[in-house]
Amino acid sequence: MRHHIEEQLKEAVLQQPDLELLYRLAQQIPDDLTLWEALLERLSPQDPRHPAVRAWVRRLSAQYR
Repeated sequence: MRHHIEEQLKEAVLQQPDLELLYRLAQQIPDDLTLWEALLERLSPQDPRHPAVRAWVRRLSAQYR
């Protein structure tokens, strides 16, 4: 049931333009590569979170691929 709810929540957040909401959800589900990749795509390179998010995506990518 939890997985189903997380998937519905994730899909809803990914469809929203709210970057902060996406960032908070990625922090709550830290092993979800899709969320982190979407966040990296939407973050400005000037955003101070960009390097950390990019590193997180690289780490998860190495684990999953």
